[in-house]
Amino acid sequence: MAASRLEAADRVTLLMAFVPYLIDQGAVPVDQLALHFDITPAQVQELVQLLAMSGVPGDNGFYQHQDLFDINWDLFEEEQIVELWQHVAVEATPRFSAREAAALLAGLQYISAIVPDKDKSVIEQLVSKIALGASAAPENLLVTPAASPVDLEVIRQAVASGLSVHFSYQNATGERLSRTVDPLRLDLVGESWYLRGWSHEREALRTFRLDRISDLSISTQQITTTLTHGDLPDELFDISDSHIRVSCVVEESSLPLISAYRPVVVNAAEGDTVQIEVAFSDLSSVPVFVSQLPGAIRVVSPPEAVSAVSRWAKQALTGYNA
Repeated sequence: MAASRLEAADRVTLLMAFVPYLIDQGAVPVDQLALHFDITPAQVQELVQLLAMSGVPGDNGFYQHQDLFDINWDLFEEEQIVELWQHVAVEATPRFSAREAAALLAGLQYISAIVPDKDKSVIEQLVSKIALGASAAPENLLVTPAASPVDLEVIRQAVASGLSVHFSYQNATGERLSRTVDPLRLDLVGESWYLRGWSHEREALRTFRLDRISDLSISTQQITTTLTHGDLPDELFDISDSHIRVSCVVEESSLPLISAYRPVVVNAAEGDTVQIEVAFSDLSSVPVFVSQLPGAIRVVSPPEAVSAVSRWAKQALTGYNA
């Protein structure tokens, strides 16, 4: 949120956007304007007062009534609703700067490389419009997305056909499992691709890393879930009531190294250590987590998680004793 009073540059920028918005929307409540432009109602009132004193001088260099913006003052003062009665000159939405256009074009270029061919023409048209609408020629950028380790077209065809996909999946412990999944959504996070879908074996939503998938094929089973990609949360990994919440003690400086597990700091422990809570879908993942920082993570509870780590450590020691 902006400061209590707007800077001059902010006022000009907002006024340039205010006018076409009011022309398009008609009468708009102050609160709605504040929400739309991410400013306070008081700042909206400040802009309205400024708008009433703005315009374009006539041929003689002086302002006449028809050269100024005018609003419905009764509606504004009595009901806090802004309605333009008269507008002049500035009616166009501000153009993107060269830097803003370049950033948008880079994002669209990134998307264009991963969308189906049938959608590429829409993106190309949008790229052309943004480039032409910029205030200056945007810089030429070349953006290349991460290559997918599996054929994405197989997943797209499965979705279009209403069929599930079948594949072999290597979990975090290195075990290979056979999975049948109703594909719902593909996500690209950094350099890693993820498939999100309904697992027939788990009867729940699951997220799979594509670089751990092999032998991907379209199955003969119809998609059974009624969920759609729009029903999925933005968070890549969902924590449900069935997850096991494990309490651990780690050094505070180690938190960035285990951020992928989304640790929640519960409270400070002793010295430079903190107590955290991490959610796991099953106990077999806990020893894998501990092995990320050998000797730096101590599992406190629940007892079954402590036992899982203890068994894992003893099994590892038997290999050395043999």
